[in-house]
Amino acid sequence: MKINIKEFMDKIENNEFKQDHFEISKDDLLQSDSWVLEQAKAILDKDEELSQVMIHVADEEFDIDFYLETGVINLPFDDAKKVTHFFEDEEIVDTKIYLSTRCDYLNASKFHIDLISENKLENDEMKKTLDIMKENYQTSLENFNKKDESETEEK
Repeated sequence: MKINIKEFMDKIENNEFKQDHFEISKDDLLQSDSWVLEQAKAILDKDEELSQVMIHVADEEFDIDFYLETGVINLPFDDAKKVTHFFEDEEIVDTKIYLSTRCDYLNASKFHIDLISENKLENDEMKKTLDIMKENYQTSLENFNKKDESETEEK
């Protein structure tokens, strides 16, 4: 889909985009159960509509959230105002699908974003998305466990 940058920023600022929220188990994620991505695909494939699908891992000791968004650059919707640093207001650009991961234990910035697709989620992109989600989850889990180990050593 093509969108005017000013229109993109206005829609994000005014929450005029499709939002959905799903909860998955860590087992669904680790076993590459793609049911949630099938749901996300149906939402993201709707033409002429900006979308955000949040996927929360519900049964972990720490919060980890994944966001699939139709954006214009590798910035989450939360940072849409920064788009003006890269585009002119009247510029018309194609939207792409990005995966953002937010977790306190992921890395120093507690955030990571990946370009998933230039247009629609197909089988390869869905597999890539699951792989990135699993990798980011594993990294977060390892960092969380290291935190626990260092706290135990300090006592």
